[in-house]
Formats: sequence, C-alpha cells, structure tokens
Amino acid sequence: MPLFTDPARTDSLVFIRSGADEGELRRTLQSLACAKKKVLRKRPVGKDIDETYVFHFNSEFTDLGVKVHINSIQAKETPEESTRTQWHIDSDRKHYLDAAIVRIMKAKKELTYEQLKTQTIESVKSHFVPEVNLIKQRFAGLVEQEYLRRDEDDMNKYIYVA
Repeated sequence: MPLFTDPARTDSLVFIRSGADEGELRRTLQSLACAKKKVLRKRPVGKDIDETYVFHFNSEFTDLGVKVHINSIQAKETPEESTRTQWHIDSDRKHYLDAAIVRIMKAKKELTYEQLKTQTIESVKSHFVPEVNLIKQRFAGLVEQEYLRRDEDDMNKYIYVA
C-alpha cells in the first residue's frame, strides 16, 4: 500500500514503512509538506513535524515545469559536527600548503622567507587565503620533516632538500 494514499496514515507509520533515518525523514517530510511547493498535505497545519501528524497526497498540486524541483530543508549542524568539520578543513589546508611550498621550492631551489611566503599565498589563493602564522608553521613543519632547511649564513633563506 502506498505511504500517502491512506488518509489515516501517520508519520510514525511512515517512519516504520520507509526504513529511513528519523532526522532525514523529518526533513524530507517537512520539504514536501511545509515548503513553497506542497506535494503533501499535513494535519495539523504548521511548520513542525511530529509522529502524530497525518500526511496525505495533495491532489490539487500543480507545477508548470516538466520536472518539479523541491528545495530540501537543511539539517542543522551541532557544535561538535561544526568543530569536527573545521578541524578537517584546517587539516586539508595544511596538506595543501605543504604541497604548494614543496612544489615552489622544488622549482626554485632556494628562496628568502618573504619570497616563499608571497609565492605560497599566490599559489593557493584560488582555494583559500592562508594566514601568515599558518604559513610560518608549515615552513617550520617542512624544516622539521627535512623537506626544507635554512641557510647557515642567512637564516632568512630556505633551501630545498632533494
């Protein structure tokens, strides 16, 4: 039996029959019943979704397009997810900076700090604009990993270690 043709069908039965994740299903039902294009009707009327609400197909729904585009409700990110996401972004940026610095130094062999910093920013600016402190940390990390070394006579100069 289709999920939305029975007028007495409740959200809890939809949860059971669909087998979908509860949060994802709530967002989907909200998109279908509460957004601009109401493919489903729900009782009681409102923006919230509860297991006791009743959904049924909106037979009066029409759309001029051949395809119907329905905007989905976005899930709210928890503070832990936000922190985790930011950590992954920072980690990816560090690797991207390391690769850019090594690429530059492999081509130039030796550069002063300012030249290397400027070329690094120029190299990655289409992806993100790095902070100078992060670039300094990456220089230090690459010196520690022995990809680069400082010149013994001029500590402001970096030399690529093959």
